[in-house]
Amino acid sequence: GNLSGCVAISTLASEDLYKISGHLENYAENMYSPMEIDGQNYRAKPMNCPGHIMIYKSDMHSYRDLPVRLAEFGTVYRYEQSGELSGLSRVRGFTQDDAHIYCTHEQLKDELINAIELTQLVFKTFGMEVKTRLSFRDPNNTEKYAGTDEMWNQAEREIQEVADMMGLDYFIGVGEAAFYGPKFDFIVRDAIGRKWQLGTVQVDYVMPERFELEYTGADNAKHRPVIIHRAPLGTHERFIGFLLEHYAGKFPVWLSPVQVKILPISDKVADYSMGIFKQLKEAGVRVEIDNRVESIGKKIRDAELMRVPYMLVMGEKDAAAEKVSVRRQGEGDLGQQSVKEFLDNFKIWAKRE
Repeated sequence: GNLSGCVAISTLASEDLYKISGHLENYAENMYSPMEIDGQNYRAKPMNCPGHIMIYKSDMHSYRDLPVRLAEFGTVYRYEQSGELSGLSRVRGFTQDDAHIYCTHEQLKDELINAIELTQLVFKTFGMEVKTRLSFRDPNNTEKYAGTDEMWNQAEREIQEVADMMGLDYFIGVGEAAFYGPKFDFIVRDAIGRKWQLGTVQVDYVMPERFELEYTGADNAKHRPVIIHRAPLGTHERFIGFLLEHYAGKFPVWLSPVQVKILPISDKVADYSMGIFKQLKEAGVRVEIDNRVESIGKKIRDAELMRVPYMLVMGEKDAAAEKVSVRRQGEGDLGQQSVKEFLDNFKIWAKRE
């Protein structure tokens, strides 16, 4: 049957892989220097594709096996120039939600649609408006791209047909393709209008040729699969950087790493506070408790600075009434509530729009 699975590949890979793939020729300035191990040069992997290709190549495949889908949250290493580094948006070591799908030409469009729908689900979840760029090669500068004109024309035609079939809001970016194939790039705007390129879906006819990938067709002859490279989030670090900028650090409740901070006024309510902490934890709330010997004013200020959506202040009067005093980040005091009341409200507040 079809193989879909998660894999993990080594951080170091033989330089020979990048000679075959063409990265050493086209991408060397973004790769870290080689290190010699037992007379063989190795590189810190700048992308996951060659490793996944070797997993596909390690076995025989028939048309019945395809599509083969290999996914990995893979950390890659790129030697960006120091002047190009910028916060979380451009870093030298980062993680991609990478997958490579090996399919027949007949399966290509369906697999592209699946990959794009997954990417759209990500953007819908975060409520992002997205524009799609069809990244094509520059026909006036073809020497920087691998593969034949026929391959490129076919891949670009198929990408545009899929974009039209899905009714995507797209524009064509000439010269924006990867050296081995055209792609869908997904571009979003943050709250102050800056554009970020996040997810990507690429069609690749070149690597199957270079690595001599094969499957046996129904005609019993050998054929080349097509590779789709897809990363819905793109780079995790850049995606988190985008979210931080977009929300100015004030994440929606459902997305906040800490949703509720319990702030005991003194040690006298330590046991009561711990009981509430356990109740919220059991209810699935991401909650922390601030047990420091600090004034309540300082605890509230610190929780506000950390952009925690809700603070539960607890003093002796709250404990006696078996209630909590609720504060909303940036809005102040919402009054006393029972734990059940707070949890009922919290379920509404934390609902993903």
